[in-house]
Amino acid sequence: MQKDQGNAVTTTPDKAPSEADQYMAALNKRTAELRDTGLSRWVAFGTAELEARIARWPESWGDELQVLIYGDFDAPYHDLDYPALGITVEAGKRTNTIIKTALCVVNARVKVREKSLSAVLDAAARLNTFLGIWTIIDWGNRGVGWWCYLTSGTMAGAGGPFKKEGIEDALAGIQRLPPEVKRKVRAALYWIREPKQMMLEGFKNDILRVYAGYWNAFACLVEAVCLIRPQSKMKKQEKQHGIIQFVADRQGKLDVASLGECYRLFVDPGFVAKASHALRVCCPDRANGYINECFRAKPDQERLYAVRNAINHGDIDSDSLQEMIRVEDKFRRLKMIVFAMLGRLIPFSYPLDSGPR
Repeated sequence: MQKDQGNAVTTTPDKAPSEADQYMAALNKRTAELRDTGLSRWVAFGTAELEARIARWPESWGDELQVLIYGDFDAPYHDLDYPALGITVEAGKRTNTIIKTALCVVNARVKVREKSLSAVLDAAARLNTFLGIWTIIDWGNRGVGWWCYLTSGTMAGAGGPFKKEGIEDALAGIQRLPPEVKRKVRAALYWIREPKQMMLEGFKNDILRVYAGYWNAFACLVEAVCLIRPQSKMKKQEKQHGIIQFVADRQGKLDVASLGECYRLFVDPGFVAKASHALRVCCPDRANGYINECFRAKPDQERLYAVRNAINHGDIDSDSLQEMIRVEDKFRRLKMIVFAMLGRLIPFSYPLDSGPR
């Protein structure tokens, strides 16, 4: 910056950006680049953050990813090498680690071909295979997992007081519901609460079970709403008109997938129709957007219902950190829908949705 003082001109340097400022600027730049490839904001940011941690690979690690393996087991007395997987489990038990709820924690090293995202994903896949084999050999009797700060980041969270405000009002709201509706709402509350792990278990990734739990809660709330306000059945003439329009919208060209969709829409609507009805009852101003996010988004795998099915049918690549970030991105939308529906059934202060309509 220049200041004019009479005939003299002096220069005062601008404040240099801090290391944190530089880091965030680079992170935002990379996030923007990834978003240009079609990734959502959250997935792009998560991927950029993961790449940034890998770029700061500790020099002492060399060409090995350093991880912690934890679980209900006894530490080995000597190093265990598994050359086929490039994994070495070190002897001795670790203490005072980030992992607080396991009986034992040990160090392990995983060879990587290079210090890159793809190489780390490959290492993670080999680790998951190794621990999966260990689990089945033990007949599934012991819990075991792994953690690395490069892939998981540092553990973060916030505690808070045990609240009383609002509980009595919400409880009174539940008590006013008809018995069958009350049962469905209580089931939804269970599925929202149970899968979520404690803050001190933050070394584990719980997103798949939390997502599945919230979808179960969504299904319970759909049933609850339909009990209070049953959906009207489509008349025969309305079905015929809908089928004609469905075919016309596709210029008369239907493949197997289209035939299945047509059947579900007009012949045997099933859950999709019930959920759409419940969303229109609970969220009339956002129903079309929510129905699209749940059941009609393109490509098909981006639908919230499709993510749930992929989790349940083993189609989610749990070895892929980017895939887990994508599920977390979808979970944020599912969570808003579940809380919006629940807020129409019982009185409580629920988060307002500022996302896409």
